[in-house]
Amino acid sequence: MKKNLLTLDIGTGSTRAALVTTDGTIVGFAQREYSQTSPQPGWVEQSPSLWWHSACDGIRELYSRFAQEMAHIAAIAVCGQMHGTVLLDSAGHLVEDRALLWNDKRAWPQVAAFREREEMPFWLTHLNNPPTPAWPAFKLQWIREHHPDVWARVASVLMPKDFINFRLTGARATDYSEASCYYLMDSATRQWSHAALDRFQLSADLLPDIHAASDVIGSITPEAARETGLRPGIPVVAGTADMAASLLGSGVYQPGQASDSTGTSTLITVVSDAPLLHPQVNNLHLSNAAWGGFTLLDAGGDAMRWAREAFGGGQHSHPEMLRLAAETRAGAEGLLFLPYLTGERLADKCNSRGQLFGLQRRHAAGHLYRAVLEGVAFASWRNLRQLSACCTMPDSIIASGGGSRSELWLSIKASVYNRPIQHTVNQENGTLGCAILAATGIGYFSDLAQGVQRMVHIAGEIQPDARLHDAYQRQFDIFDQLYLQAQPLWDRLDAASACFEEQGS
Repeated sequence: MKKNLLTLDIGTGSTRAALVTTDGTIVGFAQREYSQTSPQPGWVEQSPSLWWHSACDGIRELYSRFAQEMAHIAAIAVCGQMHGTVLLDSAGHLVEDRALLWNDKRAWPQVAAFREREEMPFWLTHLNNPPTPAWPAFKLQWIREHHPDVWARVASVLMPKDFINFRLTGARATDYSEASCYYLMDSATRQWSHAALDRFQLSADLLPDIHAASDVIGSITPEAARETGLRPGIPVVAGTADMAASLLGSGVYQPGQASDSTGTSTLITVVSDAPLLHPQVNNLHLSNAAWGGFTLLDAGGDAMRWAREAFGGGQHSHPEMLRLAAETRAGAEGLLFLPYLTGERLADKCNSRGQLFGLQRRHAAGHLYRAVLEGVAFASWRNLRQLSACCTMPDSIIASGGGSRSELWLSIKASVYNRPIQHTVNQENGTLGCAILAATGIGYFSDLAQGVQRMVHIAGEIQPDARLHDAYQRQFDIFDQLYLQAQPLWDRLDAASACFEEQGS
């Protein structure tokens, strides 16, 4: 007998509530959009209370539209953006109604000092990741050093989806995917590392208990029921990172599979039995007992969102942008776009910049949009080559995230990567991933593999164009050279910009 499941996705650009049946049918969505706040260059924040109110609004909208189905919810699963540090006091209240997000770079000095003083091979093996400003360990160090008054009140640290789970159930819990990217989890034991806690002067009491993503961690409390309209007692599973949910919901969970997941960012992932240990590769424990070695481009879909405002003043809808790009010849008539709009998490220099190169008077909006799509593909291909240094590259890639809805973008990527790209029937991969976790948590599926078999289906495969790949390769060589040659200028640009700020101009 089919059951109804509620999923919540706490994203960077919106919170989405969805009602899903156990055969993978998505009955309905409710979405609340919001923006990021950037008080200084490289700083990116959001309000945790905004996520919670957006989730409550979305749930209530689903009740208003699907009252009968919502009355029979069997389980709830939440996924969300990673690394956003939510600080709670001993009473469970927000210490500050702001969280430093995954793309916040303010902790870079702490990372640089760590790299200079520590033995990197040990920490890479022990914590399954190289150090970056994204990881909560460094964010917490920055907060302690710069805001000791705030730090003195902190009793718990949670990630975005874990904060929503806390508001729903009162449980301070996380899953292996989130824990693996705190830069505080021992990858061998999958528990909090005593060595890392000592190094960062943190108490284990600050951190949540670690669970499998499909473990039931609690149920809807009476208080949460009043705020959301949900009935008390509905079981809630630990949930997972949005990336892990999208991978699971696109059928990427077994060693040897690969994924291109384009949402706000673009993540290229290869699944393996153990972390892929490389100084420019991140590792995420997946929803199941496997690891995803991945590289990250901060501005994936966000580059298109930026282009919509910067080039068209918001007048072109996303479908119109894609139409204009499709009407433009491949190569955008010599226009190249480097999509490093918010720097990079892992690179020799993390303060990289976006760049348009080759701009001419004849270029119109379609050329600009096409260049953005191709630029993201070139930057992702650059990242894919990094992964090839530590693993065997799969013959094909499965697409997920919002970018998988664009056949044009997938065809560009297939030709740039020179690999077939598969896409799923249901492209709401994160929602399906959450639904699989919820259904498995209440025993409807015997394991996650059965859930994938029942819910996830491949719709088709886009083949690369060999001639187009050769042409793109020539353009990529220029893209790569531009990236490398611009590096010395980024620090100079930062210093020059600081001069203007000092003068108050």
